[in-house]
Amino acid sequence: MDDREVAEGAAAEAGGQGADAATDPGAEPAGDFKRPYLTRRSLVGGAVAAAAVAAGVAVGVSRCDKGEEDVPAEPAAQEEDASSKKLGGKMTLYTCCDEALVNAFVPAFMQQTNVVVDVVQRSAAACRDEAAAEVAGGIAGADVVWGGDAGWYAAGSECFARYLSGENSGVIKDCRNTDGYATPLTREVCVIAINPSQVKQLGVTIDGYESLTDERFAGWLAVSDPTTDAMAKTAAEELRAAGDALPAYATTDDEGNVTPGGEAFLSAVWAQAGGNVRATSADAIQDVVDGAAAAAIVYEQAARSAEAETSQVEVVYPKEGCAVALGCSAVVRGATNLEQAKAWIDFACSEAGQKAAAEKVCLRSIREGVGETSKIPDAVAGDAAVTSDDAAGGDPAGGDAAAGGDAAGSDAAAASASE
Repeated sequence: MDDREVAEGAAAEAGGQGADAATDPGAEPAGDFKRPYLTRRSLVGGAVAAAAVAAGVAVGVSRCDKGEEDVPAEPAAQEEDASSKKLGGKMTLYTCCDEALVNAFVPAFMQQTNVVVDVVQRSAAACRDEAAAEVAGGIAGADVVWGGDAGWYAAGSECFARYLSGENSGVIKDCRNTDGYATPLTREVCVIAINPSQVKQLGVTIDGYESLTDERFAGWLAVSDPTTDAMAKTAAEELRAAGDALPAYATTDDEGNVTPGGEAFLSAVWAQAGGNVRATSADAIQDVVDGAAAAAIVYEQAARSAEAETSQVEVVYPKEGCAVALGCSAVVRGATNLEQAKAWIDFACSEAGQKAAAEKVCLRSIREGVGETSKIPDAVAGDAAVTSDDAAGGDPAGGDAAAGGDAAGSDAAAASASE
């Protein structure tokens, strides 16, 4: 198949497909959303880029949002024998990751490999469940799933192919693939994204999770569904851990037995949303941008991207501490494009892939010496605990002070820094 045929096939596929993110049928939108949330498009790189543009295929996710500056350029002319060393082909990627993170990784992968990537954006649960249904039905669908911690990949061999990248040994020890299925690509830090104007009008100081329970804040918190959204699941675990450390939420029975207040605190915070549960964390942060909400608990990278793109968002690191989850990717069992899927895993966790992403987003890398150098505040007690990146050693990527996860996929496992 020549380049023109690849591009035309990608264009035909992209033009006839698309799906809306799952939504809570009982929830009403909290505001007037002006920016559409695009859910599917094709990415074309390498030698097929020019033909793809002519066919109307989006060249890089970023064209939909930021214009041309992030669109991957067609490689400079090369000798045929050198160009032929690139893998080429195509790959379908199901992801719950936000567009900024997709833009940071996928175009660079395409340039490196000449692989045409079809990006399908869904909630974390939809990515997992649709891939599982395709495997069970023998349908050629996703080749790779990306997003969510290892817990979303607990189906193991029932849905995913065992693949341990040769890059695994170069990854921070606590961020390595430990079960052969879920390969960590990022460290995701839970933060609070606030709309400073709205917070000021409410007269509330947001400095941590407990401050979100202020009665003046009722109805002004944006949340997403922990059963479908990876970030929301991590946030729920963090809130439980924070609540367990707060004596005000603990209960004592007649015999003097104390029950930690994690569940009560989680309920108290979630109640501030007023019953409006958004489909994804991207929807929640958009509420903050639009002023329909004053705050949302989201991942740091998405919050920093919104902060950089608008004047409506500031990032707050909760005083109780920050949970860190490992954002993973896995090859789907029976993948039609197996070699391309493996190449994605290799590239995305490689030093080159991590550096390419770190140039575009706030990245807590899984590799030493790459990514954001700012400190992660000390953690709350409990399973969701993490420690700061810039502990005494001053390693810019946090060294071994990264969040880890067991083979079953804990939501935000404990980690410790070398002092």
